[in-house]
Amino acid sequence: MTQKHSWATLPNAITLLRLLLVVPIVVLLVEGEQPVLTVVLLVIFGASDWIDGTLARLLGQVSSFGKLFDPLADRIGVVAIVLAMIVAGLLPAWTAIAIPGVELVLLVVYAVARPARIPEASLLGKARTAVMMTGIAAVGFGILPGLGWLGDIGRWITAVGVVMHVVVGVDYFRLMVAGRRRARPRS
Repeated sequence: MTQKHSWATLPNAITLLRLLLVVPIVVLLVEGEQPVLTVVLLVIFGASDWIDGTLARLLGQVSSFGKLFDPLADRIGVVAIVLAMIVAGLLPAWTAIAIPGVELVLLVVYAVARPARIPEASLLGKARTAVMMTGIAAVGFGILPGLGWLGDIGRWITAVGVVMHVVVGVDYFRLMVAGRRRARPRS
């Protein structure tokens, strides 16, 4: 079996680590304790998204599993962290509707449409993830003493990321519906 078809790769292990980091990050954000540790974990969470993709390409370990697992870990992590930030009063409540709402709609469309393949991440989708991660990190840094102003900037950046998230969600919706139409047998 070639490495290309294996799920047991270093990049996938890093993605799993990112997913596992969500639990302590959420707990720390909601408790409002240990801001330095919270920020360190948020930075590791954000950086690991870039690291796993870069390593997958450099090591020739891009896999079908990784192509599904990486964006799934991103979505689960971002939704959970954003919800924890809302509970902690760090982000406005409307972000709780936009981010999980788009993900829920896409999940339902995927289940119903059963597109021939999952749409690959677009350039805008990758930019959206970078903007969201930057905004979330800035909000996180804003919990450190004396850096509240950075949290304000992070809220604006996150708002831009949320708008991008909706736009990307509409595009993925369109691609999945179009993929369904092409996948139907012609009569």
